[in-house]
Amino acid sequence: MMRTLVLIGMVWQALPALATHIIGGELYYVHQGGDSYLFTLQLYRDCGPNNVNGTGFDAQAELGIFDASGTYLFSEFIPFPGSTPVPVVLNNPCLTAPPTICVEEAEYSIVLDLPPIPGGYVVSYQRCCRTPSILNVANPGDEGLTCTVAVPDVNQTGANSSPVFNAYPPIALCVGQNMVFDHSATDPDGDLLVYELCTPFTGGDPFNPMPTPPAGPPYTPVLWAPGYSQAYQMDANPPLAVDPVTGLLTVTPSQVGSYVVGVCVKEYRAGVLLSEVRRDFRFDAVPCVVTILSSIQQQQVFCDGYQVNMVNQSIGGSSYLWDFGDPNSTTDTSSQFAPTYTYGDTGVYSVMLIVNPGWPCGDTSFASFEIYPPLQPAFTPPPIQCLGSGPVPLTVTGNFTPQAGVLWDLGPGAAPQQMNGPSIGATFVQPGDQVVTVTLTDHGCTDSYTDTVKVFPPPVPLFTTDTMGCLPLEVRFNNQSTAWTPMTYAWDLGDGTTSTDSLPVHTYTVEGQYDVRLTVMTDSGCIDTVSLLRPSAIQVWVPPTAGLYTSTPVVDVLDPDVTINDASVDADSWLYTVEGNTFTTPSFTYAFQEAGTFEVVQVVTSGLGCRDTTSIRVIVTGSLFHAPNAFTPDGDGLNDLWLPVVIGAREYDLAIFDRWGTRLFHTQDPKAGWDGAGLPIGVYTYKAWLAEHGPERYEFVGSITLVR
Repeated sequence: MMRTLVLIGMVWQALPALATHIIGGELYYVHQGGDSYLFTLQLYRDCGPNNVNGTGFDAQAELGIFDASGTYLFSEFIPFPGSTPVPVVLNNPCLTAPPTICVEEAEYSIVLDLPPIPGGYVVSYQRCCRTPSILNVANPGDEGLTCTVAVPDVNQTGANSSPVFNAYPPIALCVGQNMVFDHSATDPDGDLLVYELCTPFTGGDPFNPMPTPPAGPPYTPVLWAPGYSQAYQMDANPPLAVDPVTGLLTVTPSQVGSYVVGVCVKEYRAGVLLSEVRRDFRFDAVPCVVTILSSIQQQQVFCDGYQVNMVNQSIGGSSYLWDFGDPNSTTDTSSQFAPTYTYGDTGVYSVMLIVNPGWPCGDTSFASFEIYPPLQPAFTPPPIQCLGSGPVPLTVTGNFTPQAGVLWDLGPGAAPQQMNGPSIGATFVQPGDQVVTVTLTDHGCTDSYTDTVKVFPPPVPLFTTDTMGCLPLEVRFNNQSTAWTPMTYAWDLGDGTTSTDSLPVHTYTVEGQYDVRLTVMTDSGCIDTVSLLRPSAIQVWVPPTAGLYTSTPVVDVLDPDVTINDASVDADSWLYTVEGNTFTTPSFTYAFQEAGTFEVVQVVTSGLGCRDTTSIRVIVTGSLFHAPNAFTPDGDGLNDLWLPVVIGAREYDLAIFDRWGTRLFHTQDPKAGWDGAGLPIGVYTYKAWLAEHGPERYEFVGSITLVR
């Protein structure tokens, strides 16, 4: 039992945190055709300090659908659509409501299919609780609200849409100030509408703040606090009233406080009541303050042209009168909140602003505006300059007087880096993009402009080459010239030859020394022509003349010695090549090892390193074939291979046969022998054929004795 009491106590303590936010709401519908109806639930919550628990809108709203007798049929859940703030609007522009007044609105909508049933339907939504600051309800923290509307039996009345209130009444009312509000509604079907004050319904409680499903009709009205009733719903003099025909709501609050108010609109068709929309809302009667202050934001931007966007910093105004102080105009006034005015000339003008002109709470302020056109400093960068070509002229343009200050910042690439005056000559000592800033100061205004002056270095001619050699001397010129833009070239190669190639190749054919000149030219960027002369850049020498001879250009293979004799001119060293062998003496004797035609190459070198080459041919004729008549292939390393001696063979063929004529071995390689492998001791026959390097052909036949 004690545990139960403790649990109940804990729940009771937690209940006030469930909701203290309800301000009001209403439920209406529009027939969509057939059995479809678009239902809209408009809810209002307190987002100010009276919502002590800071309760927000629910994530979804549950609509309960009942028959005419109040029997529950089903529920539909509508997701939270988001909320919007409701502005605080007073009917007296001299008054200002306390900043704590805050209301948000959420509009939940859903389409329901409601087939005809006898008596029609009742659709309801319930939620607890109201803000505890309400004065005219006995226990506002325990009272919820019920938004409900009836859908008549279409078989009896035809299709119907409920009335829809045109506007939400003001949130705040100023105490002692009369309020008149058009509380009329619109009926899509054109039915007769009748307005009246009514008592809002309660719904839910702290123990069940969000009934699910909602309770069915009939519904319980809120319990009025002592001194309040349906006819006298709030402290007012004259009291709250609504015109039954026009819906015009009038009241003059007499006491500060929050009041629950109910206004109903009933629709009749042919004298039959079809439905009723019950609007449950809250009036906050507040002590309004007369707070009217005229204030013009002082001029923030100077030298910005003739058009001025006035900034209105006034407080509490509803109407305005500007006088822009332009003596040259008769239309220099405006009633806009923040107008724009264009002056016709420069000068200093006094601007006046009257807030709520003609009202007893009106206020007036003045501000001084200095009107000058923008300075708009600028300069036109000159074409690309050549480094070292002299001062670069720069002139500032813009809207300024002769008394204006002009400062040039030429950057670290200039000397000096800063200069004064509208026109200057800048000296740049470094190539590249020189960032230049000119600053104008006039009328107390300062503005700057930055642009780039391009300074390119002049082209630089440069080339390298092998500067000396022997005739004929082919020279490849390595052009290493540089420039920041494309170049063209003019070469004077010293022997009457010219070239426009970037990398010319030229052959000198006459001994001597030659001056070479390279001229480079640019036609963009730094436009210039620069030459480089290299005296005696090329030295050409006469080479030696190679020559050799032999008294015996044809020798026999059996007598192959040949003497090579030197016949060169101006040679200081010799290099002969014969059959891959080299000799460095002027003359030498060489013994050829084979028959054939052989080339003897001579390379001679002068003392300056010049060379010449020539060659002669030596023909070695004749041949030799000698075949052993026996061999012993016993593996002792002696006489194991039968190999004839063959010299001078241009073509060669050897075959070995046994006594029955079977060929046992065959080769065309004069250096290949027969090992007799696997054959018995005996006598074998060989047959050899060779062709000399001349026209002669020979054939040799003999026998071989194989001994083991």
